[in-house]
Amino acid sequence: MKKFKKASILVLILIMSMMAFAACGGSEPAAEEPVAEEPAAEETTGYVDGTYYAEEPEFNENGWKDNVTVTITDGVISAVVLNAISEDPAIGDKLAAVAAGQYDMSVAGAQAPWDEQAKAIQDYIVSTQDTAGITFDEEGKSDAITGATISYGHFFDLVNEALAQASAE
Repeated sequence: MKKFKKASILVLILIMSMMAFAACGGSEPAAEEPVAEEPAAEETTGYVDGTYYAEEPEFNENGWKDNVTVTITDGVISAVVLNAISEDPAIGDKLAAVAAGQYDMSVAGAQAPWDEQAKAIQDYIVSTQDTAGITFDEEGKSDAITGATISYGHFFDLVNEALAQASAE
């Protein structure tokens, strides 16, 4: 038993000595090899970076002409803005009218203001990068996007028009 204790103590001393030498070793870190940056993988979307705009050709029966602005960054949809221009120049655009309290959908029974519904649609398009995965009824409505009860099928058509402008040839 004494031999085992002596051997164990010697092994412990040896391990502690090795650790002390390792800790007191050179203070210079090992040189790191430079890593060559790989070129970014080519995006499969085929979209050219930029900002693209599309609008409906005519004002609707409520006096609005809907439009979209789509921004492409690094070949993907990075932002979408849904808006509309009023026939009445004094009103301007729909987002400004909502902000000024001049376009209140709650009087017609809407559960959320127009700009909040538009944002839900915009966020959906940016997060999914998809404008084809939703089916719409004859009024341009769908239950696919939570928080959007407005007709928005035509906005998807306008986004597709803008994306056609962004397509690389």
